[in-house]
Amino acid sequence: MKARKRRCLVIRPIGRDSSRHRFITKRAHDQKFDEGFTLVELLIVVTVLPLIIGALSAGLIAVFSLQSSVSNRLGDTADSQVISSMFENDVQSAASVSTAPSDTAGQCGPASQVQLLGLASNANVSQGGYETIVSYAEVLNGTSWNLVRQFCSAGYSTSPNSSTTISYNLEQPCTLLITTACQEPPTVYETTGAVANPLSWTPVLNTSTPTQNVAKIEFALAAPHATEAGGQYQYTLAAIPAASTPAVSAGGSPITPSTTTGCNFASAGTGTYASTMCLVDFSSLTGNNMLAATQGCLEMSVALPGGSSLYFCLGITGTAVAPKALPTWSDAFLGNSCAGSSSCSTGTPFYTGISGQPALYQTGRGSTTITISQLSVINAQGVPATGWEVVGADAESTDNGESISWTSSTPLTILNNNESYDTPSDPVGNACNNGVGLTETANDLTVTCAVPSNVNIGLKTGTAMVWATTPKTWTTTLVGGGLEAMAFGLLLS
Repeated sequence: MKARKRRCLVIRPIGRDSSRHRFITKRAHDQKFDEGFTLVELLIVVTVLPLIIGALSAGLIAVFSLQSSVSNRLGDTADSQVISSMFENDVQSAASVSTAPSDTAGQCGPASQVQLLGLASNANVSQGGYETIVSYAEVLNGTSWNLVRQFCSAGYSTSPNSSTTISYNLEQPCTLLITTACQEPPTVYETTGAVANPLSWTPVLNTSTPTQNVAKIEFALAAPHATEAGGQYQYTLAAIPAASTPAVSAGGSPITPSTTTGCNFASAGTGTYASTMCLVDFSSLTGNNMLAATQGCLEMSVALPGGSSLYFCLGITGTAVAPKALPTWSDAFLGNSCAGSSSCSTGTPFYTGISGQPALYQTGRGSTTITISQLSVINAQGVPATGWEVVGADAESTDNGESISWTSSTPLTILNNNESYDTPSDPVGNACNNGVGLTETANDLTVTCAVPSNVNIGLKTGTAMVWATTPKTWTTTLVGGGLEAMAFGLLLS
């Protein structure tokens, strides 16, 4: 009998197989890293990495450049604010101005410095000249130019009481040899002209000039910086000398008025500017007042809405005129209802309902010149106002052989009063010989409405009206074959 083989169940330890498996896996893992990167992977890295680094570098450069530009801009802005605060006060108080590079009568500081602007004030009554001198001069500091404010309290002196650098790194001063990329002196505007070129105004360039003749001083400055557009940081300062405007008394009046009056508006809806055009009432221009106006100057004040006042001096020469209510004539356009009608009793009203006597009407044929000078507007606080606008109008009907013209110290603009008509004769309808006789000078300081002696248009569909901003002088010339008339006032907000 064979013996039966016994079968045994062998249980192997799990740990041994697990360790062997980990050992094999580790070897495979190590072999994979030992093999390195493939060529494709290297090419990708070499191509992409410079792009990433380049983008980061460009971003950093842009940030650093922006930081430099912002820093320069902040520095320049701070300079401009410092100059502005000093410049405005110095100009407003100045009695004399000079842009001469070396002016012993209007300069403070060494004669070797390059003066751009000299301002003098506080007249020395006993010795002549001025006690207070302020000079804006450029001083070389290493390789750059700085703007320095020199202050002298006892007249001209080479040793200023104080010297303050108010702006750094300006363009070099302009000379006969250096004419580009350089710092010009300020632009000085004359009161006798609309715009004055400082290069043609010899007194200001060569010596001190009273600021009564100065309408405005503009100082255009430029600081060179590579980070700015155009390579420069530019800004302009502007100020008006107080002496160039009429002196304002404690009561707010720049003159001593001999007569006071008011101004009046037209009825609502009778014209584009019916509620804003305030025509001066000349009712008081009789007796001694008229005598003063015809013998030189009648000082007048006009009460305006809101507490402001208009001041001026009225002079009249030539054919006599008299105050007149509107309309001045049955067929006059201003203050009437003539448009499109065969009779002025009906039609479209044109600035009707203006009370008082806003027209100055000739009493006979001939030529009359009406000059309104020393114009100024003082607000309710007694301070000279800015931005006001003067308006003048033909208050009769300019017919054959007649004319009316206006001359202002600031440019004139023709006021559109014929909006219902779409013809080449706009803005005056068929007035001024169907608009052909409405002419302006090249500098816009004179506007004329004239009609030839052999032309008679008849009933008008408009009238000539002009306006100007803050003129000091306003002249109206009437040439009447029959009779002519004018009206004058302000355009208010």
